[in-house]
Amino acid sequence: MPPSDPVCDPESEALLALLLTPGLGPTLVGRCREAFGSAQDAMGQTAARWGQVRGISPRRSAELKRAADQVVESGAVDRERDAVARAGALIVGLHEPAYPALLKLIPDPPPLLWIHGGLRGDDALALGLVGSRRCSAYGREQADRFAAQACAAGLCVISGGAYGIDVAAHRAALRVKGRTLAVIGSGLGKPYPADHLEVFRAIAREGRGAVISELPLATAPRPENFPRRNRIISGLSLGVLVVEAAKRSGALITARLAVEEHARECMALPGRVDTPGSAGGHQLIREGQATLVTSIADVLDQLGEAGQTLKAAAGEPAGGLESGVAATGGPAGAGLSGSQAKIVAVLNDARALPLDRLGALTSAPIGTLQGDLTVLELRGVVRKTAAGFLLAR
Repeated sequence: MPPSDPVCDPESEALLALLLTPGLGPTLVGRCREAFGSAQDAMGQTAARWGQVRGISPRRSAELKRAADQVVESGAVDRERDAVARAGALIVGLHEPAYPALLKLIPDPPPLLWIHGGLRGDDALALGLVGSRRCSAYGREQADRFAAQACAAGLCVISGGAYGIDVAAHRAALRVKGRTLAVIGSGLGKPYPADHLEVFRAIAREGRGAVISELPLATAPRPENFPRRNRIISGLSLGVLVVEAAKRSGALITARLAVEEHARECMALPGRVDTPGSAGGHQLIREGQATLVTSIADVLDQLGEAGQTLKAAAGEPAGGLESGVAATGGPAGAGLSGSQAKIVAVLNDARALPLDRLGALTSAPIGTLQGDLTVLELRGVVRKTAAGFLLAR
């Protein structure tokens, strides 16, 4: 995905114009796109039609439409494109093949993603690792341990780039030369927190993953941005692990989104029973929303067939996963699981099938399906095209 031309098609141009419009955020832009079929069609509608979109009152519609037209006329779209190119980043639209397939399936996917660094197909084998900003030494230690072992097992570690658990996870992934994605609550041009700039640069420039935002480049961090970015962390992951979190921690938002809206696995690490910082994770376990885990092997067990394939590839339980050293071998060395064989059987009788159609035909949960497809792609069994997935004959 070269960053030389951050926005290169009319739909992405229209999406960018809408997202640069003051008063229109990702949620309203998504509703406009849904109401009118595309961002291009939304830009061509009258103010009166905009007033029929959920969340846009007739009184505000004229003001918002004038502002959107002004964005186009002022050249703001071209300026954003140029700034993104100078930053060495790129913009990917929801309708483009490069957009993460698993993220497309959440109820409110970001219309555009600003990406500094690079995404790979195997980044879909991902673990969201989240927790408190004000974590204990134990929390930092466990975030480091689980992130390093997750990378050793072949997982990409996804977190929010924040203080505490988040940055400990990113730094551990970088240390063991694994893959990590940082989803931030500000524009890439104003990464927050600024104290972690060296971490963000290392992720993007050392080929270790990407820093991702759904916000235009110069967007400053605002409190309302952070709960929304949590849905992206969950949406990109096969499962979410809560390392240490108080009852009011934003990590619990990510965990509940994973379970209640995204049909993803949720896990939590136990902590001291007399520590408020562990109360959120314990509550998730007690309410049945999270599975208690104590090792990376437990995490892989919760990730279904994809996790079992990674365990087999790493030779677990021979010690590779607990050592923090990169696992040898790879998914290509393992036999097909039952769910992977079912995918192959369905594709053997069909042309290219999109992810949602494959899910319907295999009756597999989307998270498991995406994990299996990623493993099959890595093994050269299937390949992804613009039309969907095919057997690699």
